[in-house]
Amino acid sequence: MAVATLITIVLRGSHVSILAVAPLALLFLSATFLGAMFARSFKELTFVTVTITVSLTTYAFVPAIFTDVTPIALISPLTLVVRDLQGQVVGPGQFAFSTLPPTLTAAVLFGLGSGLYREEDMFTQRSIPLKVLDALAAPIKRRRSVALIAAVLLPFVLVAELVVVALLFALGEASIPFILVAVAVVEELAKSLHVYAGYEHAMYDRGRKTALVLGFFSGLGFFVAEKFALIAQLVDLPELPAGRAALESQATLGSGLPLAVVVLGLLLAPLVLHVVTASISSLGASRGKRTYVVALTVAVCVHLVYNLGVVNLYV
Repeated sequence: MAVATLITIVLRGSHVSILAVAPLALLFLSATFLGAMFARSFKELTFVTVTITVSLTTYAFVPAIFTDVTPIALISPLTLVVRDLQGQVVGPGQFAFSTLPPTLTAAVLFGLGSGLYREEDMFTQRSIPLKVLDALAAPIKRRRSVALIAAVLLPFVLVAELVVVALLFALGEASIPFILVAVAVVEELAKSLHVYAGYEHAMYDRGRKTALVLGFFSGLGFFVAEKFALIAQLVDLPELPAGRAALESQATLGSGLPLAVVVLGLLLAPLVLHVVTASISSLGASRGKRTYVVALTVAVCVHLVYNLGVVNLYV
């Protein structure tokens, strides 16, 4: 950050450039920290860090390519830096849209990494998938904890969906099916993986009632946190077909429909969707790994059908 500040001063930039770089620095640092906690050897650490670097560099630079498409370009905080150095005005809504998701995602990654900062994980040869489950299970204290974890993972989900939009935007409307599939997979994993981790760490009994309760809390937590995605309205991202496909539950805003229909579309339908799909995955997780994979696939298909219905109605 000191180097970035010095460069900004030399190039006669403002505080906007400095503040825009901070989320990227935190994101790289937090992801590398988490990757280091996952790695079991220097070779594995090299693989993990290279993967992280390539992924985050893609996130930082690819959206900025579409400088003529403001909502897409603003997915990356680097766009703020470019505009600031060019003397353009950066609005508070644009700044929030570009910087809040990576900042909150960095906080999530730091939190997951801290869950592994213990002897059971640091001095064992557990595989990366098992350490991922350890990181997700660490914050679980009671059934209601799954709601909080599902909500906390939302920034990571939002960043992943925005990256998919940026990567596939150039395909135009042909990108919509791929975006819908990616959104369904990412969201269902975020709602269910920590529940599966809790079962694998014997934190819950494997009864059907418990699974349904866990599914309800996970779906509810994700639904409440999902309203954070309304930040995309600040830069008119839902005005683009790819943006509406990625943020389908917010697609009805400003559509001119009756208030009752808007309320139903924004509240009841997404809530039912998230609770039902999370419950399906939770029931599968209570029966073991293979059943969880099958149930997760079913949940993704249900989510995809819902997304297709919303897109056909509003996009």
